[in-house]
Amino acid sequence: MVPEYSKAALGLHPLIPVYAVDCDADANKRLCAEQGVKGFPTVKLFPRGNQLGSMTYESGERTASALFYWASRRVPNPPSKLSEIKDIAPWVEKTLNKHRALLLTKDTKVPLLWKVLSNKYKDQLELGTHRDREGKSSEALGLEAGGKKGSKVLIYPAGSTKFVMYEEGLTKFDSLSKFFDSVLDGTADLSALNEPVTAEKLVPDEKEPESEPEPELEKEDTQIETQEEAEADAPKASQVVIDDSSEQIILEHSTDKVEKPAANGGQDATGAKTPVEYDSPAAAPSMRLADEL
Repeated sequence: MVPEYSKAALGLHPLIPVYAVDCDADANKRLCAEQGVKGFPTVKLFPRGNQLGSMTYESGERTASALFYWASRRVPNPPSKLSEIKDIAPWVEKTLNKHRALLLTKDTKVPLLWKVLSNKYKDQLELGTHRDREGKSSEALGLEAGGKKGSKVLIYPAGSTKFVMYEEGLTKFDSLSKFFDSVLDGTADLSALNEPVTAEKLVPDEKEPESEPEPELEKEDTQIETQEEAEADAPKASQVVIDDSSEQIILEHSTDKVEKPAANGGQDATGAKTPVEYDSPAAAPSMRLADEL
């Protein structure tokens, strides 16, 4: 299962952190017992860190695709799905007291990135999504139809029914998180967003050879890389404690030399934080989620 779990880890990175835990290690036995681990391997999903109960993977299919879809389909607090252009105005007015972010996308499915952001900013930002397949909704809103793969992020400031379009950088997890944080703390200059700016552009390397997907997880959400690039981007061992609100997935096993935070949410008997190193699964061949809209 380790190779498939590793591929799923790279496919979900950096949107859903994936870790591995050695339940044979003395430091982890109490925690594994508290989590009800009785057999190996056991895979658990923590939808909002330690704020919600965990879910156990019980499917008999132990493939990267199955693990990827299981995790991505269980992100809580999804964005509001606005099926028709006429649904946008009522949604904007209904959530007038909050900052709102609307994604216009040509994808048939809500991108995993947008679902993760909706979960991350629960109770802070109201996120919605609308499929703008042919660009007609964009034109109805006074925007250009855009390219075949174009996505647009519209920001409705709290108290306003008029939007400004996000153009400050790449529509990626880190860039959008940084921008949403600035909207919430009041440092974002929303009045300047619609002015022409020099946005970051993702320039593909024409010299980079193309490769076939292995396995194919989700066409609109994945990209294929060389093994060297995948290893460079793979999650590294880091000091973490499950005490935030992000979705995480953990493999509890009895073979690899990895560690897990102490019980009581990563605290020792005195209540002090206990930083412990997780090992993410080893870099798998050639797959990483493209966390871009």
